[in-house]
Amino acid sequence: MSRIIVLILLIAAIVGGGLMFYSSTPARIMTTSSLLDLGEIDQAGGPVTATVDIRNDGGQPLELYRISTSCGCTTAQMDLSPLAKNETRTLTVTFDPMVHPDQSGSITRVVYIQSSDPDQPEIEIDVIGTVLSNTDL
Repeated sequence: MSRIIVLILLIAAIVGGGLMFYSSTPARIMTTSSLLDLGEIDQAGGPVTATVDIRNDGGQPLELYRISTSCGCTTAQMDLSPLAKNETRTLTVTFDPMVHPDQSGSITRVVYIQSSDPDQPEIEIDVIGTVLSNTDL
């Protein structure tokens, strides 16, 4: 009889633990901003850098699969190890105006972050600014 009670309690603990695991909220990616405004950029001044924080607001670890950009003039760097619940990490974005030395004026680039967030498997961060050539200064 005591074995049956122990078996029932064991099964209840396993089922209950499984339900708790599946009922926790999934990973959720959040950013402090979806827009990075670099302002006026001196073309001869070299690369400019800005940062944005990435946070996991979910209950499960957030896997970061890939970070890419829309153009070779823009790079984005961040540690891609999983973000724990409530963990925040800084993404560093660098724009190099000398990659396109003959271009000036408004620029729009995009940083793409692919993650395990089931609702937002890919987010975008827009990078804008105005490149000033030597004649504009």
